[in-house]
Amino acid sequence: MKMKKRVLCVYEGQQRLWKDEMMLDKDFEVRLKLKKGDAYITDLDVLTLQRADAFHNATAEEKGPETWDQDEVEKLMI
Repeated sequence: MKMKKRVLCVYEGQQRLWKDEMMLDKDFEVRLKLKKGDAYITDLDVLTLQRADAFHNATAEEKGPETWDQDEVEKLMI
């Protein structure tokens, strides 16, 4: 069984908004032909781009705080 893996890291400036890993068995992938030659894009690629676009179009409230207080960071580290 061969798997394809896509790792999506969405950044806005220095802030990482999201990291996600998606995997799909190559036997189930759907290839969509592009206009030029024998080029194609897979359904997993399309989903990855749609997810990244959704994060970049999110509101500031949906994205969360831009900076962290040092106290908050230390609490998370414990």
